[in-house]
Amino acid sequence: MSATRICFVLPSLNGGGAERAAVHILNHLPAEQWDRSMFLFSKTGPYLDDVDRRIPVHAAEGSGRLAHWQSLRGFVRAARPQVVVSFLSYFSVLTAVRAAGVGARVVFNQQTPMTAFLEDGDYAWRSGWRRTMFNTVTRAGYSAADLVVVTSKGVGDDLVQAFGVRPASITVIPNPVDIGAVTTASAEPIDAAFESAWTRPVIVAAGRLAEAKNYPLLIDAMAIVRERIDARLFILGTGDLEPTIRERVRERGLDGAVVFCGFQKNPWKYIARADVFALSSRYEGFGNVLIEAMACGVPVVATASAGTRDIITHDTDGLLVEPHTPASMASALIAVLGDESRRHQMSAAAVRSAQRFAIQPVGETYARTFARLAS
Repeated sequence: MSATRICFVLPSLNGGGAERAAVHILNHLPAEQWDRSMFLFSKTGPYLDDVDRRIPVHAAEGSGRLAHWQSLRGFVRAARPQVVVSFLSYFSVLTAVRAAGVGARVVFNQQTPMTAFLEDGDYAWRSGWRRTMFNTVTRAGYSAADLVVVTSKGVGDDLVQAFGVRPASITVIPNPVDIGAVTTASAEPIDAAFESAWTRPVIVAAGRLAEAKNYPLLIDAMAIVRERIDARLFILGTGDLEPTIRERVRERGLDGAVVFCGFQKNPWKYIARADVFALSSRYEGFGNVLIEAMACGVPVVATASAGTRDIITHDTDGLLVEPHTPASMASALIAVLGDESRRHQMSAAAVRSAQRFAIQPVGETYARTFARLAS
C-alpha cells in the first residue's frame, strides 16, 4: 500500500506557536504511512532546522501574494498531494489548491479565536471595509474547506457562533509539545547575566511583547504583589511594545523587580526555575508555553480564555484568572507564591497534566484524522 501524500503549507517558519506545532505534527507522522512535504511562501525562520531531514521543504518563487499563489498552485499540480494542511494564509491556500484541480482535500489548522484576532490592535482588520471583507472571506473559505482543525473547543465555538462554520466540519486537536526536549533543555543553567537578580520568589512570563499578550496587566498586578511579597518578574521575549512596557515598569516603581531577558532560544531553563509561570494574554487559542511550563513542574497562573480553559484545571495544576484585572491576577499569584504546600501539589499535578499534550498521543490523533479524510 503506497504512502498517502500530504503537504503542510505556511507563510514561513518564523517563530510562533502555529509554526512550531506544524513542524512537530509533520515530523511525527509515520514516514512509512505518509509521503510528507512542506511548502513555504518564504523559506525562512528558526524552525527550519527542526524539520525532519527526510521531509522536502519547497519554497515559492518570486515575491508578493500573486507569485506565492501561482507557485503553490504549480507545486500542487506537480506533486499531487492528497491532503493539504494550511497553517495561516487559509484563503490563498484553499483557492490555489482548488485551482490546481488535483482533488486534494484541504484542511485549515486554526490556532486563534477569530473574533479575538479581529479585535487585536496589531492587525488592520478591526473596522471598516477591511472587517467586512474579512468576515465575507472567512465565511466563504471555511465553508469550502474539507476540515477545520482547531486547537481548543473555544476556538471552534467562536467559528460556529461568529462565522457560521458547520460544527460537523470542525475537529478539536490540541497542539503537541515535545515534552522530552523541554525537560532536557530545562536542565541547562540560566545565563550568568541574570543570576544575580534571580532571587526567590520568582515569576516568569514568556511571549512576544505585543498587545495580545497584555503585559501591562501583568505589570500592574506585579505592583500589587510586591506590596505583600518581595517577588521578581522575569520577562522572556521581544516585541514592538517593549519601550511602552518598560515605561509601565518605571511608572509602577518596579525598576529592579522586573527583568527583561530578551529573546531566549531556550526559555525552559528559566521557566523551570520559577516559582510560578504567569500568562496575562487578552486571548489564547491554545497556549503552548503553558504546557511547557507545566512539563517543567511549574504551577501556572493564566487569564481565562478559549485556549487556557482547555489546558488548566483550575486549582489543581494552576489557576485561571477571571476577570482580567490586575487585582484578580495579583490575587492568584499571591495565592500560589504564599503557600508552599499548595505550590508543590500544583507542580506535581502540572507534570501529570502536561502528558495529555505529548507528541505521541497528539500525533496519533492527527494521523487518524488525516487518514480518514484522505480515504
